[in-house]
Amino acid sequence: MIKHLGLAAVFALTIAGCAEDAAPPDPSAPALELDADDTLITGSFVHAGSVIGFRSELTAPARAVLQLDVNGAVLDVTLDLGAQTYSDDGHLNALDLDELAALVALRDAVAEARPELLDTLHGKLLVRHADRMAEAPAGVTLRKQFIDIAAAQASRFENRADADGCGGDGATCLWGTNGWDYAVYDPGSDGTCVWKWAQYGENEPNCSGRCGSGCNHWFDDDYTWDCFDHDRCVTHFGGSVMSDNGNCGDEFWDASDDYVLTYGPWC
Repeated sequence: MIKHLGLAAVFALTIAGCAEDAAPPDPSAPALELDADDTLITGSFVHAGSVIGFRSELTAPARAVLQLDVNGAVLDVTLDLGAQTYSDDGHLNALDLDELAALVALRDAVAEARPELLDTLHGKLLVRHADRMAEAPAGVTLRKQFIDIAAAQASRFENRADADGCGGDGATCLWGTNGWDYAVYDPGSDGTCVWKWAQYGENEPNCSGRCGSGCNHWFDDDYTWDCFDHDRCVTHFGGSVMSDNGNCGDEFWDASDDYVLTYGPWC
C-alpha cells in the first residue's frame, strides 16, 4: 500500500533533495579579500588551490614594507625611495608553476578591484612585487638581495660591447617599445654564452624584454637588456615567462635592478 505524505513531509523531502543536489562551494575558486586604507593593505587571495596572504604597509611617506605568504613560503620586501634602497628576502623558498600563476592572478585581481591603489607606494609595492616574483623560474631558490637604487641608476651601459659577457648589463634600456637587439644569456652551468639577435617588444609573445610578467596593461613597464636576456633564455628552453627550467635563474637575478627602477620613471 502506498501511503500519502502530508504537505509538510513533501516540503521537507523536497528541501532535502535540493540540498543533496546542490554543489558544494569550490574552495579553490579565485577569491580576493582585501582591506585597505592610506597606510595599510591586508588580505588574502585564493587561486587554483594556492592561498596567498599579503600585508603591505606605508611606514613613511617614501618607504613601504610588504610580506607575501604563498602557501606558507614567506617573501619580505622593503622599498625606501627616500634612502634609495631596496631589499627583498625569499628566505630560501622556491615557488612552483601553480604558485607563480597565482601571483599573476593576484596582481590582476588587486589592480582590477582597487585600481586606485596603484597610485600609492604600498599598493604599487604589493602589485609590482607579485608581478616580479611571477617571472622567477619555477624552483629557483629565492635568496636575499639588496639593491642600491642610485648605484643601479648609474649602472647603465651605452652599448653591448661594454657589457660583461653573460653577466648583468646594468639597468640599460632598449630603444623604443619594439626593435631588435642581442639577447645574451648563459644556457647552463658550463658558463657558455649564447648571443642571439632577436626581436623584442609588444609584438612579441609575453612582451619579450619587458620588465614584467607578460603584456599586462597595469604598468607602462620598461624594456631593458637584462629583462630581454631573461625572456630569451626562457624562450630558448621552452615554456612561458613562468618556465620550470632553472637555467634562467641567473638572468632573473641580473634583471633585479632593472625591475626595481620601474617603481619610478626610468627609460
